[in-house]
Amino acid sequence: MKKFFYLTISLLMFSCGNVNQNKVENLPVKNSESDDIAFIIDLKVNSDSSEDLNSFVKEITENVINTEDFCLEYAYYVSDDKNSVTLYEKYIDSKSAVQHGQNFISGPFFERFFNLFTLEKFVLTGPATLEFKNFAQENGFVIDYRDSIDGFLR
Repeated sequence: MKKFFYLTISLLMFSCGNVNQNKVENLPVKNSESDDIAFIIDLKVNSDSSEDLNSFVKEITENVINTEDFCLEYAYYVSDDKNSVTLYEKYIDSKSAVQHGQNFISGPFFERFFNLFTLEKFVLTGPATLEFKNFAQENGFVIDYRDSIDGFLR
């Protein structure tokens, strides 16, 4: 019985230690200290497009999931009338965002994307490097860059 009691106490202590460790790991971090880069892209759906919106979004999303493990988040948000879309993308850093851009431009979705959408506004949040800014400019992307002044990540 004593052994059972000591074993139970030991297990309880180790499990409590893990709970406390998780609490420490989930502490907020100032987002100005993060390397994360996020894209918020407003798109107009072209009425004369040969692409089906739902099929295209599903296909390109699956491609990003399967080929870009550095992509933290990738989501399309559509308006009720299906005429406007906001694309939200998040990458671990500027280098990853450049890699995504290179993949996109040289991949099978670039022409199809611009057949389906007209880019209305492209906002980048986070610490964009000069390398990223040069890449974007060289490839004709007009981006509104926004740096953090306050906020947090968990």
